[in-house]
Amino acid sequence: MKSKKSSKKKKPSKKEKATMEAVVKEIEEALFKIKFYPVAVDEDSKNKAMEKLEKIYKKGSETVRQLLLYMMHNYLASSAEMKLMHTYEYFKVKRADQDPAQTRANVYRAIFNYNTSLEGITEAIRLLGRLNGGDDAAKLLTYHYARLGMMENEGNRMLRAAIIDALGSSESHYALKALLDYAKYCDNEITVNRLVSALIDWEEKLDGLNISSKEKKRLREKMREFITKEAKASHYG
Repeated sequence: MKSKKSSKKKKPSKKEKATMEAVVKEIEEALFKIKFYPVAVDEDSKNKAMEKLEKIYKKGSETVRQLLLYMMHNYLASSAEMKLMHTYEYFKVKRADQDPAQTRANVYRAIFNYNTSLEGITEAIRLLGRLNGGDDAAKLLTYHYARLGMMENEGNRMLRAAIIDALGSSESHYALKALLDYAKYCDNEITVNRLVSALIDWEEKLDGLNISSKEKKRLREKMREFITKEAKASHYG
């Protein structure tokens, strides 16, 4: 039986807290620059902010990575706002006690925010496809793929296509397995063609996965089976 002393979770030191607070600030500043592109931030600053997030994820601890993915999830979740028309009346209902000038400012920001645009969300999706060092970023992408799959419209189809491409550019074993699952059950011709492209991208990367030779062979056979089948269907269909 563990003693009470050994079962207690170690509290972070002041230095660890300070380090984490500094990282949070860096992430928030980078996301701020991305969110307000192109109105208040130029393209170079936005690109540097994207690079900053990649570096934070690459060099960060597991806690830092989870925090960054949590904040990226919130960013991607803002795509739900795109189905709304942001007007003065809408924001007035949300905050009836708010000053009229602030309400008008909220409308203006909502119109120009990068994170509530298809191009802004797709760029965030591409970023997640570049975050390597584990399967967490790929799992976040599949979470949003499933959510977007529950609502059929042109915008969601575009975002799902971006996610498939991002999974194709990922180096995560989980990403590859997800693509193979989607390929097995998908019957939408357009989506199937994009899945083929993503799996072709994976053919060159498969040998780099840290898995057994037997598993690599199994995955390669599944990939080739699907790609070949769809190539024949496209040629003779």
